[in-house]
Amino acid sequence: MKRWVRIIITTFVLLLLFCAKKMLPPSPDRFPPRLIEVNARSRVQLELIFDEAIDPARFNVESLNISGLTIRGVSMGREQNRVLVWTEPQQAKNYLIKGLVWDVSGNPGRFRGGFQGSSRIDTIAPRVVGVMPVPETGGLYRSIRIGVRFSEPVDTMVRLTYLLVPGAVESLFVRSWEPNWQEVRFVCRESLPGQDFYFLLCAGVVDLEKNRCRMPAYTYWTADSVFLGRRIRGRAYIGKKPVVAGVVFFNQQETRAIAPILSDGSWEIKVRTGVYNVFGVGDTNFDGFADLISQEVEFNTAEESLNLFFMPETMARGINEYRR
Repeated sequence: MKRWVRIIITTFVLLLLFCAKKMLPPSPDRFPPRLIEVNARSRVQLELIFDEAIDPARFNVESLNISGLTIRGVSMGREQNRVLVWTEPQQAKNYLIKGLVWDVSGNPGRFRGGFQGSSRIDTIAPRVVGVMPVPETGGLYRSIRIGVRFSEPVDTMVRLTYLLVPGAVESLFVRSWEPNWQEVRFVCRESLPGQDFYFLLCAGVVDLEKNRCRMPAYTYWTADSVFLGRRIRGRAYIGKKPVVAGVVFFNQQETRAIAPILSDGSWEIKVRTGVYNVFGVGDTNFDGFADLISQEVEFNTAEESLNLFFMPETMARGINEYRR
């Protein structure tokens, strides 16, 4: 009797395995994403929460509309099912938002929802969250793309203060903003004359509520296969206090290299070995104009460190006018 039971059980298991091989694979996701909630987090920011992850590549300003309100930009939230919509300042009234989004499986979903405009003012300053190319990248001299990404959309109408070294290459780059207003790009499709190149976007960019970014964006690269040089570190002082923002220039007749001064007064650069005339300018108002300047000193890179001491600049000029 037990023998027959074992035979029946074995046959049943084999039959299940055979049928499993013949079954179709699990059905793919065919359900569109649904809007669950709309939160006005501040008077310039909305958070849309969906019931599943949203495809960030297809989420853009053109796919959204808010009655009576201009959309300034969009970005992904802290989780994949949350997206942020940046607007002009809202009023304390009801709005209707509608649009089209796609989930990560490619299913489109149209949505609409109402929300009450917020009067809460955003006081969080934007941050630099990405810069390309990566510092010390080698072998770059043609079709260069510099990109700076911010933590939120910024005001693209505000003048940017930036420098490229050597100065002769700056006119070869074309500047453009991504549609989400979170990334600015500088593109050169020609071959760059020179060997080592530096890019600095100075602190001072503002967001839609005029909160000022106090972080510079900085990178450097070389046409050679490897970026050769010596790393130099230093600090910038006005009296006994640190200079909170500015630029250090390394010159040999012309400007050969630049470095940003950070909020604690420190600066760091990698530069070809040699003797340079070095000075710095400070922009403590973050307006693109120098209000501090240091004396120019002769510096040999064999020393590896240099402190600069600043005084008020009586003939203030735009930061990029100090490049030689």
